Amino acid sequence: PLAACTGRKGPLPATLSKPLRMSPSNIVRPLLLLLLAVGGRGASRSLSLSGSDFVGNRAARLPKKIILGYADWCKCDQKIVDAAERGVNVLVWFNVNLKKNASGSPFVQSCTDMDCVAEVHKELEIQNLPIVSLISIGGWNSPHPDTSFSGEQWYEVWHKWNKGIAEKHGFRGFDGIDWDIEGNDDQDSMYNNLDTATLNLMGEMSQHAKSAGYIVAMAPAQSYLSVASGTWSGNMKHKPVKPWHNEFSYHGRNNYAYLIAKYPAAFDLVTLQLYEGWSSANYVITQTQQNPADYIKHLVAQMDQGWNVDFSEAIESDSEHSQHRTGDFFRMQAVQRVSVPREKLLIGLANGWAKDTEGKFLFVSPAQLADSMVDGASPRGFSFWNIQDEGKNGVLLAKELNDFMRVRPAPDL
Repeated sequence: PLAACTGRKGPLPATLSKPLRMSPSNIVRPLLLLLLAVGGRGASRSLSLSGSDFVGNRAARLPKKIILGYADWCKCDQKIVDAAERGVNVLVWFNVNLKKNASGSPFVQSCTDMDCVAEVHKELEIQNLPIVSLISIGGWNSPHPDTSFSGEQWYEVWHKWNKGIAEKHGFRGFDGIDWDIEGNDDQDSMYNNLDTATLNLMGEMSQHAKSAGYIVAMAPAQSYLSVASGTWSGNMKHKPVKPWHNEFSYHGRNNYAYLIAKYPAAFDLVTLQLYEGWSSANYVITQTQQNPADYIKHLVAQMDQGWNVDFSEAIESDSEHSQHRTGDFFRMQAVQRVSVPREKLLIGLANGWAKDTEGKFLFVSPAQLADSMVDGASPRGFSFWNIQDEGKNGVLLAKELNDFMRVRPAPDL
């Protein structure tokens, strides 16, 4: 069964890694090119892992137009290479959690096979498929970051972990992080509340990562960053703001708007998940029959122009967690305008799996979205959940998005 909110269902599956197949284009590639590619990787690896050069300015890797694909829980396989060939140019591996171990020390928990991750990166280099590689923090039914440690401490722990992975497995490591802190199926779970202590940890860690040169992204469900609501709440057990499915109480109220308001410069990309369960987008497109491209254009314009959010509850909550307050907080107003510039905005889609959910999760065909890419008014691009479901019900989102976005040359299939 699918998770209540996003379809990212726990508990985590065991890591399954399949051998990568060599593509036909790679087999016929001249031996000299292969040798140069391998030599280039080795040279850059020895340089990039020394001192501060390890991070550099990874944000410079971000393409002008983006097709972002999420790997499924813990997955690493040939489908990731295939998706990159078809159009994905930003990849988010799924997932890690920021936890405290039995001895009370912070550690990064991951379920992904890093040997396989390194293999995928090497294959993409050989095929000349540049890609930005992020790692997601969180996910539906996942624990929220442990607030026993500050955002700065968590940045240092994660950075050390990332550098250690790069050195051990022989690739450049992850180019940054993608925040995906969400709710839980269990209505009584503590993780159905996103308090300001957690949000400040996220914001402060993001600031440190951004300052170091990493890419920082976030992926809120639509209700977690919603132009349809003018209030902030830490509670993630609200009913939809649209007049439908009041039995469904897994929505937020601008939870992530706090991060945009307080740490606006810390984030490079914002993926808005329109495939949240019974989302506002789902209601408008399926119940009022609004054209999907028109809806996207209007939504992008609204988010770019901004909307007012009442942070009164956040101010009260933050005062209860004074150890996480910073000077920045006191420049926030009770009612503040937040915005997501279109050049940072990705529209989050579901691929073919959503067709099997009886309307709970929105499916929009890329063919319906081509008209939303209007010069000066379009989002930075699109993202989708998830790569391993590519081909399900005949849907290949990477290819179909690339058909009109043209972020990569069409592959020889």
